[in-house]
Amino acid sequence: MMSPPLIRLAPTLAGRNHQQLLALLPALAIQFWQLGPQALLALVLATASALLADSVGLALRRQAVWPALRQGEALLSAVLLTLLLPVTTLPLLCISTCAAILLLRQLFGGTGGSLFHPVAGGLLLAAPWLPASLPHANLPLSLALLAGGLWLLWRGLLRWQAPLGLLLVVLIALPVGSGWLLGQSALWLLAGWVMSDGSCTPITSRGRLIYGQAAGMLCISVVTLTSHPDAAVTLAASLLLLSASAPLLDSMTLSPGRRT
Repeated sequence: MMSPPLIRLAPTLAGRNHQQLLALLPALAIQFWQLGPQALLALVLATASALLADSVGLALRRQAVWPALRQGEALLSAVLLTLLLPVTTLPLLCISTCAAILLLRQLFGGTGGSLFHPVAGGLLLAAPWLPASLPHANLPLSLALLAGGLWLLWRGLLRWQAPLGLLLVVLIALPVGSGWLLGQSALWLLAGWVMSDGSCTPITSRGRLIYGQAAGMLCISVVTLTSHPDAAVTLAASLLLLSASAPLLDSMTLSPGRRT
C-alpha cells in the first residue's frame, strides 16, 4: 500500500506572527543601542497599549480575550509602530497604537477582517503631529530590517511580490532622486511586514506585484514633488489607498477558471 503524499502545512497565524517578531529582534537591538532605555520604555508602553486596546475590543465584541491575544497580532503591531514612530513622543505612540487596534482591527471584526493594515493606519493617524523635517537615513536599522525580511523570505513567510514591485520602482526611479529612500528604515519595514500581509493585499501574485508597483509610483510621485517629504507617511497613505482596491485587482488578475 502506498503511503499518502506528505503535505506541507501552512504555519498557523500565531506561529507566523512569532516568526515575524523574531525577525524584528535585530532591528529592536539596533534601536536600543542607538536610543538607550527610552526605546525600551516606548516598546513596553506601546505593547501595553496594544494589548489593552485589543482586550477591550474583544470584550466589547464578546470574544474570548486570551486565545486572541496569544496569536500575537496586537503585539506585532505594537513592535512595528515602535520602530516607525519617534520614541520621544510616547503619548502619541500610545494613542496611535490604541486607535489603530480599535479602529482598524477590532472595528472590522478582528484578525483578517479589515482591508487596512493597523500599522499603516496608526502611522497615518500620527502624521499630523510628526516633525515636518526630512527624516535622516538610518543605515544600521535599515540593514537590520533588510536582514529580517530576507530571513522571512528564506522561511517562506514573506509574500515577496508586493515588496519586489515597490523596490523595482524605487530602483528604476533612481535618476529622479529616489535613492535616499533606500536608507529609510520605514521603507524596509513597511515593505517586509505590512505589504506582505495577505489580509491587506491582493490574493493573486500578479495583483500583489501591481499593488507594489502602484505603491512605489504613488510614493515617489509625492516625495519628489514636495519640499519636505516623509517617506514613511507617504508610503503608509499609499498602502491604505491601494488596499481599498485589492478586491478590484483580484477580480482583474484572477484567472477565469478560478472564479467562483
